[in-house]
Amino acid sequence: MSKILLMTDSGCDLGLERASQYGIKVLPLKYSFDGEHYFLDGIDQTVEEFYAMEKTMEDVPKTAQISPLEFEEAFEEAYKEGYDTVIYTSLSGKASGTCQNAVMMGNAVMAEHEGFRVEVIDSLSYSVLYGFAVIEGAKVLKAGGSAEDVIERIKKVCYSANAYFLTDDLTHLKKGGRINAATFAVANMLDIKPVLVLKDGLVEQGAKLRGSKNIYKKLVDAAKAMGDFSEGRVFTIHTCVHEKAAFLRNAISEQFPNIVIDDAVVGPTIGCHTGPDLFGIVYFAEKF
Repeated sequence: MSKILLMTDSGCDLGLERASQYGIKVLPLKYSFDGEHYFLDGIDQTVEEFYAMEKTMEDVPKTAQISPLEFEEAFEEAYKEGYDTVIYTSLSGKASGTCQNAVMMGNAVMAEHEGFRVEVIDSLSYSVLYGFAVIEGAKVLKAGGSAEDVIERIKKVCYSANAYFLTDDLTHLKKGGRINAATFAVANMLDIKPVLVLKDGLVEQGAKLRGSKNIYKKLVDAAKAMGDFSEGRVFTIHTCVHEKAAFLRNAISEQFPNIVIDDAVVGPTIGCHTGPDLFGIVYFAEKF
């Protein structure tokens, strides 16, 4: 009988404890505030400590991908522990070289060990969008599903994910190159907040919301305009701004009172690029 290990990286924002409950191995990405000293995501700081520190820094923190050597060691360890299959779900390959490193070293380790399989899934997404997918894969595995069943489930969930989010402070997005100087200046002058959306594995600007009044309802309306999430699985996501996430859940519930809304905190790997004041909606097009 096949022995399968589910593996992912810390960009999925599952947290080590929750991942362990589902038998998922998480490889930590790294981040740095000064370009020299690196923290292991999910290990060296709590998310609260990270955002508190990020708010004091003038420069945008940098992230570092998981190296080929780290992947080689992780895959070799799985082989030595008796696994014949590793299914690794990666942060979007369009935003990080982590996925490419996993593919390269997976092929190398498979060449060394006949019958050993490493399957790399490019989630084309971020944070809970693929963290939730890996948990769904773990449920299929626990129910006795094959490797193909697990892979199919993870891909189906990943590729049904949608995200709509914004931040009250655009400064971090400007520093990180997510919006240009002209957009930043006009947005501040006219009190415009661009909605960021997930498209083909990248984060892009979507609708533009003007004014802070009823901003949570406006975000729900913007998400509704791009797809119906009344029948799917819905999350609020945020960078430890719990009060704003609660307001957003209320805005969703006012229009969809029967929806169960989960909540997820964005961790350091993603928070390095979004800044400390992000909140939004994640939904999956199908019920799971």
